[in-house]
Amino acid sequence: MKLLALNTAGKDTQIAFVLEEREIVKSAGFSRHSETLFPLLNELKEENNINLSDLDALVCVIGPGSFTGIRIGMSVVKGFALALNKPIIAINSLELLAYNRIDSAKNPICAVINAGAGLVYHQTFVKNGARLEQIVAPRVDKFEHFVGYLKANYNGEVDIIYNHNGEKGTNFADSLGESEEYKLDSLVAISKYKFEAKEFTDAVNASPLYLRVSQAEQMIGDFELKRASLEDINDILTLESQGDEWDLSWNETAVRQSFDNPNYRCFLGRANGEVKALVAVMLVAGEAEILRVVVHRSVRLMGVATKMLNALIEELRVNCKTIFLEVNSLNFPAYSLYKKLGFSEVGRRADYYKKGEDAVLMRRDL
Repeated sequence: MKLLALNTAGKDTQIAFVLEEREIVKSAGFSRHSETLFPLLNELKEENNINLSDLDALVCVIGPGSFTGIRIGMSVVKGFALALNKPIIAINSLELLAYNRIDSAKNPICAVINAGAGLVYHQTFVKNGARLEQIVAPRVDKFEHFVGYLKANYNGEVDIIYNHNGEKGTNFADSLGESEEYKLDSLVAISKYKFEAKEFTDAVNASPLYLRVSQAEQMIGDFELKRASLEDINDILTLESQGDEWDLSWNETAVRQSFDNPNYRCFLGRANGEVKALVAVMLVAGEAEILRVVVHRSVRLMGVATKMLNALIEELRVNCKTIFLEVNSLNFPAYSLYKKLGFSEVGRRADYYKKGEDAVLMRRDL
């Protein structure tokens, strides 16, 4: 059993390697996950001569918890899983928190995480040997409703463990006990028993456990996709001027020349009325080729590309039977998104980008 487990759902960045009988763990407290995760991971790899390709699976804590932290951890795990063709083990952060009581609990264990705005995430488990089994699915409630839920279902016969989750609002410690953090020992133990039980998913199907509307969804709000014209060139050039690592942006000349082609279509995605994304396609004889997918930095990893491409697919159904696209082989987030939307890999152009990066050709039939 060789596993890499990441937990970025809370305030600490936690990493655990399980290498047969050897366990290597490290935690960076009160960290910015985006800044500490890779340095910490590389340090452990180099100090212990670990090759990620030798792993049997990757483990990720999928929430609920910090929306940004969960997205970071899941993006890393899904990227590795795609590149290495490895399965993923998903761990619910409420189960991870509840495991703190696995040795001492005499009653059902109710894990509670502060969700902010007077809300709490919670889930109740029962001990079954060395592992936990859920009694109810994870849920989110107003605190007063949660208190009523406990009284109605357990009448005080329940062990509560609480995590404040770094929230700046109300702290429920007076009612639930002092906040406790996730333990690396618990992360290792759950990773092991889920691996032994073959509780696997993959990079396409793994998804975060969000129980309430995130700030990202609030920022996106109403989303609409509308066809663009040259009158929208300023919005288009704003999106094209972001200098993305995986992208060769179009300049003004290229944009203007594209609109001269009668088969060219450009669509702008608006979130809460503001232009935040674009997708451009070429339509020929019942087939569409996606040429450009661009999302503004301010709303990335918030589901904008998914909303936009789903809307595009519905738009193209009228006149198209097949959609093609091309993506850099190392652009794991984009590749994963296209797979999730039903695109299949149909070919590769080796070293197309002249840096050892292939162009992956993908197709979806409508």
